[in-house]
Amino acid sequence: MIKLIASYNDEVARTVLENAPYNAKYTSHQIQKEILHILSNKVRKHICEEIGDSKFCIVVDEARDESKREQMALVLRFVDIHGFIQERFFDLVHVKDTTSLTPKQELCGILSQHGLDVSNIRGQGYDGASNMRGEWNGLQALFLKDCLYAYYIHCFAHRLQLALVAASREVIPVHQFFSKLTFIVNIICSSSKRHDELHAAKTDEIVHLLEFDELETGKIKLIIVDGSTYSQRGDADSAYNTQTSFEFVLILHLMKDMMGITDILCQALQKQSQDIVNAVQLVHSTKTLIQNMRDDRWEELLKNVKSFCEQHDILIPDLTASYVARQGRSRHQKDHITVEHYFRVEIFLVTIDK
Repeated sequence: MIKLIASYNDEVARTVLENAPYNAKYTSHQIQKEILHILSNKVRKHICEEIGDSKFCIVVDEARDESKREQMALVLRFVDIHGFIQERFFDLVHVKDTTSLTPKQELCGILSQHGLDVSNIRGQGYDGASNMRGEWNGLQALFLKDCLYAYYIHCFAHRLQLALVAASREVIPVHQFFSKLTFIVNIICSSSKRHDELHAAKTDEIVHLLEFDELETGKIKLIIVDGSTYSQRGDADSAYNTQTSFEFVLILHLMKDMMGITDILCQALQKQSQDIVNAVQLVHSTKTLIQNMRDDRWEELLKNVKSFCEQHDILIPDLTASYVARQGRSRHQKDHITVEHYFRVEIFLVTIDK
């Protein structure tokens, strides 16, 4: 870092490393901290000068670091003097707890310390849409008391994705699919070596990887045989049996098609500027496409799933046979239905309806 700074500043270059007086290299832990402190203060000062007396938004996220300490990151969003929207990472601060009052005090302290007026806040954003945790609800309410125009806004694309996943997981087989998918990914990536092998795959191989081609299926087969523990071998065998089941493949293709339809809407909602009329039209067209999928695309989906199963030697059940629910659920089965009826009505149609 010192070499980098010296390459940009002749005055620094004349006084550090081999040019330093009294053999001082300025690389001790204390000096590193001081240099970082000076640099961060200069960056914050520049950001404050960019904002000036203008209005700005705060974007906050919190996470635990490796030592389990709560860390709160603060990003400032504002319009610069040239009329361009800017987002600047401003600070990272430790908070003893995440009850709403503590983050507010910390945030107000940071802003006032750097001469930024809390009353100029014109927006709040927190990554709490997944469950709208109480601390974020409380925090945005506390700020609204101090500044009436500090409206809470969350990414609409994120909300849409959360809503889609939450709604589809109301269907028990789909919920189990996501749980099994997470299990499979964990098996594949539990070893750093296997993780690196996956990342090293070429871009054009990723599609085949997601379709469980030889790269992924082969890795699981290797773990079944060569896993270092019985637990690894057993988990790999369970993952292999899961991903080579007809129901798993069917739901995989169904969710892939569903998310493909909604992806256009998601991408549009992530734009920095969005016309509300256009957004409403996109929602309407997305609902229309999903309805068309429900009405007309079951046969197409079934054909693709069968083709996939044939290609990868996955057993295709007799769709005209009577369907018997899995153990534990069979006693709740009232109607005599076919296997195809179960897949089409109780998974395909119900998932889309949700």
